[in-house]
Amino acid sequence: MVKISIQGARGSFHDIVARVKFPGESEIIESPTFQQVFEDVKCGRADYGVVAIENSSYGSFLENYDLLLKYDAKITSEVYLRIVFNLIAFPGVSIKDITEIYSHPLAMTESHLYLEGHPQIKRIETDDTAGSVRMIKEQNLRHAAAIASKLTAELYGMHILARDIGSNKKYYMRFLIIAREEPQIPEKADKTSLVIRAKNIPGSLFLCLKCFADEGINLSKLESRPIIGDVWQYHFYLDFERGLNAPETQRALRELGRVATTVKVLGSYEKGPMLES
Repeated sequence: MVKISIQGARGSFHDIVARVKFPGESEIIESPTFQQVFEDVKCGRADYGVVAIENSSYGSFLENYDLLLKYDAKITSEVYLRIVFNLIAFPGVSIKDITEIYSHPLAMTESHLYLEGHPQIKRIETDDTAGSVRMIKEQNLRHAAAIASKLTAELYGMHILARDIGSNKKYYMRFLIIAREEPQIPEKADKTSLVIRAKNIPGSLFLCLKCFADEGINLSKLESRPIIGDVWQYHFYLDFERGLNAPETQRALRELGRVATTVKVLGSYEKGPMLES
């Protein structure tokens, strides 16, 4: 049985991704933090981990870029999930009965237009969308609601008071599937992630990026992260739209090795599908 570590409770958006990627027999391990997901994979407690890496409104989850390198995690695949927020409460409860709404701060922010229509309801931030629904169910809080996925309502026997209350109807989150071992590169791999450290000389980052431009390879992501203990020095995380085994990728990486002090491949995989939650 495949074991998958997710950040958050069952019914979370991480759980939705896990169910899509591993539809057969599997065991979901709930982890309270992203670091714990990486730890679960590193120590073998889980075969795979699901971690959010960026969203379309607020950008990157910077902590997870650092953890990719710290735990030497391998990216096996990705998923783009449209995040649909729903207001969830006990069956038989109506919106006029609600005095408190619980959810993650991002869910609160994304649902601000709906919440502004109910100024009398107190907003209480929590660490997890799905965990908020479970807490309401376990504590029998019939005056409370939570903002979470529709899967959460199904799992905990709750009722959706209002569907798709997010203000941005094109709010997507990108998730990575990570593993401990180096995966076999798919034949149809058309995306690669890596991390580099450029030489500390004028134009060094330009020279690194030029390696891909010269081969006609499109960079879809560039993120810088400070190197702890080496003041004002940075790692650069890159995603580009080619598989690792493509001849042009190999030529670009050979040239990159001449102009960068560090080059580490994090994974090469098929570009992820766009899914609905």
